[in-house]
Amino acid sequence: MPAIVGLSRAELTLLVRNRTQLFLALAFPPAITVLFAALLKDQQLAPAQLIPLLGAQFVIALVFIVYYNLLSTYVARRQELVLKRLRTGEASDATVLAAAAVPALAIAAVMTVLMTVLAIVLMDLPLPERPVLVIAGIAAGALVMVPFALLTANRTRTVEAAGVTSLPVIALLVIGAGAIPTDGLPEVAQRAISLIPSAAMDDLLQLGWLAEDPWSAALKPLGVLVAWLVLGLWAVRREMRWEPRG
Repeated sequence: MPAIVGLSRAELTLLVRNRTQLFLALAFPPAITVLFAALLKDQQLAPAQLIPLLGAQFVIALVFIVYYNLLSTYVARRQELVLKRLRTGEASDATVLAAAAVPALAIAAVMTVLMTVLAIVLMDLPLPERPVLVIAGIAAGALVMVPFALLTANRTRTVEAAGVTSLPVIALLVIGAGAIPTDGLPEVAQRAISLIPSAAMDDLLQLGWLAEDPWSAALKPLGVLVAWLVLGLWAVRREMRWEPRG
């Protein structure tokens, strides 16, 4: 525990010094909600129509706060030999990687709470009927972003290249968040999209906020998120690159 606390504090200090990353993490998420609220102000949408839009906002926020932020961090630390040096200390491999993710996950927790409050006030949403499912969906979605960032970092040579290598993952997550209407798609395509982590996160958000389906309906999206997390961590354990890419 002391090791992960110390390393996390050091990562937080570095994040605070990085003005660009800090600005994106703190200013962009609430700005998304304010913008959505302004655009939807005169449309008088029902909560059932607004919640999927709120889910998309959470996904976009987590992409910037957790996924892209950590992707840049892991690539920079690897190329600067920081990860390699930390492995020679007392901290385990898992502790080294987890410590880098703690500041981003903590900021994501604060920002999603702020976005929720803004959405309730500005979009005139009711309070969640099942807040446990809402919290579970957002928390699991944020955790899944960590192995996604690590696996993308394995294929990213420089921090500057992260803008390109991250595009397939971002596109996948945005599609799952509802960027493409699924009503007119074949059933096979709809089922495939429902297995994307962001789609499962959105399902949990709707189940928790509106409570229109029984609790058992949450088992599938929860299972999808847990499966992605376990698979991602397994892949990281097998393929993690600790040496700089040439």
